[in-house]
Amino acid sequence: MEKVLKFFSAIFALIMAFCGVGQCEIGANVPSEDLTRIMSFNVRYNEWERGKIVPQLIADYYPDSVGVQECEALWFYHMKAYLPQYDIVGVGRLTGTRGGLSGEMSAILYRKDKYKVVDSDTFWLSETPDKVSKGWDGQKNRICTWAVLENLETGERYAHLNAHLDHQGENAKKNGLALVLEKAQSFDMPVVITGDFNFEKGTELYSDFAKAGFSDTQDMAEETMYGKTYHANKGGEDGLPIDFIMVNNEINDVKTYKIIRDQVDGGYISDHYPIFSDMIF
Repeated sequence: MEKVLKFFSAIFALIMAFCGVGQCEIGANVPSEDLTRIMSFNVRYNEWERGKIVPQLIADYYPDSVGVQECEALWFYHMKAYLPQYDIVGVGRLTGTRGGLSGEMSAILYRKDKYKVVDSDTFWLSETPDKVSKGWDGQKNRICTWAVLENLETGERYAHLNAHLDHQGENAKKNGLALVLEKAQSFDMPVVITGDFNFEKGTELYSDFAKAGFSDTQDMAEETMYGKTYHANKGGEDGLPIDFIMVNNEINDVKTYKIIRDQVDGGYISDHYPIFSDMIF
């Protein structure tokens, strides 16, 4: 029954999208046009009561592109309905499609007034990345979605990769991260990596980013913040992040890194804090 309800909720959201109902308005925290704002946001799978709250936060901060994790079909169609300023790429990890039971997406939303997609795809974090699959000792199917975005005015391009690593399997984490980094290194342009990596800053796996030539915008930013990003709907700051925004050496001017600890009606928007970083390519 729960799956049936999820399916019809997604259909309802799709109808809203075609009708243009309840669109989110752009907020007051829009970055200046000389900056590129990248966001990462684990939206926490299906909770219908947060249907407009999550996309409204994205609209409030208006990133150029945002990688969202745990984006099931319900969320996908909510994004389509409430954020007409954006287009979205990604497929579900269970089927490789966008159907009602396709599973979580590691989707990428991008400002369609500013960019077009030159190329994009999704691969599975497994021994068979081109097929729907579960890798190594992982507990779930895990995926990475990527997109090459071209600025409509300048023609400049950057690649955005968005991933969600397994929460238990140590081999799945290590090998999955290796696949993400291998793909990221294949682009000859500015590259950003976002995601929920399920390991903390400073661990051995975290050091693999630097070994592959990627830097943490939290450490690069002129204005930055510290603290945990996963808080299990309990809030708080003490701890280390597991959500990151990484960049290659084509990007070396990072202005801001922020952990968004906003609340709505006394509650948290997700069990992860969204993060964003402003940079100049």
